[in-house]
Amino acid sequence: MSNNNSQPASATDAVIIYGSSWCPFTVRALHWLDTWKVDFIWVDIDADPDAEQKIADWNNGRAIRPTFDIGGVIMVNPEQSELKSDLDSRGLIGA
Repeated sequence: MSNNNSQPASATDAVIIYGSSWCPFTVRALHWLDTWKVDFIWVDIDADPDAEQKIADWNNGRAIRPTFDIGGVIMVNPEQSELKSDLDSRGLIGA
């Protein structure tokens, strides 16, 4: 599992994943990003209460894992095909 903290080329390309290392859905999503060679920023919400509150605010009070912020578009526990399609449309697969 990558812990890639490098910044993407521009803010509109930023892929931020909020989650917990113990969460199987987060682990699965991190694996997808690694497999697709996507640059991303990992935010462990268990270590960052402000980040946990941020995703709770986006999700009607629930800290749903994983939550993505992709160039300002919020995706909550997306299906693999939905996430891959969004990333591919932005040219971020294999970047």
